[in-house]
Amino acid sequence: MIGLNVPLDPLRLGALSTRTTHPFYMARMNELLGALGIPVELMNPFRHQTKGEMVAGCGDLAFLRTLNKHSMSCSSPAKARYKGLAPQHCGTCVPCLIRRASLAAGLGTADDTQYAVPSLIAHTLDTTAAEGEHVRSFQLVIERLRVNPRAASALVRIPGPLNDAPNEVDDYVDVFVRGMQEVGSLLAPVKAKPI
Repeated sequence: MIGLNVPLDPLRLGALSTRTTHPFYMARMNELLGALGIPVELMNPFRHQTKGEMVAGCGDLAFLRTLNKHSMSCSSPAKARYKGLAPQHCGTCVPCLIRRASLAAGLGTADDTQYAVPSLIAHTLDTTAAEGEHVRSFQLVIERLRVNPRAASALVRIPGPLNDAPNEVDDYVDVFVRGMQEVGSLLAPVKAKPI
């Protein structure tokens, strides 16, 4: 889902995430490889799975539970220094929120990752500050999809065309919706507003 880079609110061009696994980018990379005479085709085998589904499908969940806290998903782990902490997950950027949601959905146990914002529900998150900005953006798109589920089809096309995989468009729309549901489950009890 994160590779689709769907904008989370109307003021963004994308989710502020990487586009390197977007279907359009992957198709252009394959064209480049072909033009260079390199007989390789890049394919994302997880393109129709949410991160939570990927976690749940892990062949060694015990190993994942042991080591996941040592991996890094945060888009800016150095932000922790503003709180006097060593570099770590902020806990509230887009990748951190997807990480939290996927571990909750896929592992079904508490996430023991150390986050600069350890709890999303301990207090109301300030949407005018970094700790609440992305939470609120997710809440906005989740509410938009709740009110108008058919909006998902248009939203997945905003960051780039899906013409290279016309038979997979419904799959991309579906993975986006399921991914938003995962994050929505995480954020359901979270309060975020301008403070």
